[in-house]
Amino acid sequence: MGTNAIQRGDGGLAFVDDASSSEMLKVGGSGNRNMKVAKVALAGVAATTGGALFAWANPENVAIIIDRLELDITTKSTGAANGSFGTAANATTSAANLIDTYALGGTEKVVNNIDDKGTNGKSVQKMTTTQVLTGTGSATTAGLVGFAYIHYYLV
Repeated sequence: MGTNAIQRGDGGLAFVDDASSSEMLKVGGSGNRNMKVAKVALAGVAATTGGALFAWANPENVAIIIDRLELDITTKSTGAANGSFGTAANATTSAANLIDTYALGGTEKVVNNIDDKGTNGKSVQKMTTTQVLTGTGSATTAGLVGFAYIHYYLV
């Protein structure tokens, strides 16, 4: 009988008791903050209305804190649209409090609200149970393909 060190699914380390299989000690990772990641498809559209790229409602019954928004752009838009992403009052309102005015027609790459947040973007953003995270293009985003990864934890 003894204790083994294992890597947890959240990237942390845990010491597990052989007899009971219970975690005796957890170190690092996001498990202590209930970290979750949502994956939302990005598909370009001609519309420039708020939330036209995507609208993601808070799935939890409590407020959350978004600490990272990553956009994996696998195919850039054919136009020269800029994209704004942030928390809004509803699914048809544009917001830019996470990523402000990023050039979606520039190149295929991964962008995020830390390195590419723009003028009004933030590194972290609280989101209430009634708010929606929206993505909006300034012009047509036709041709755009990718995914948004929303990293968040419960308040």
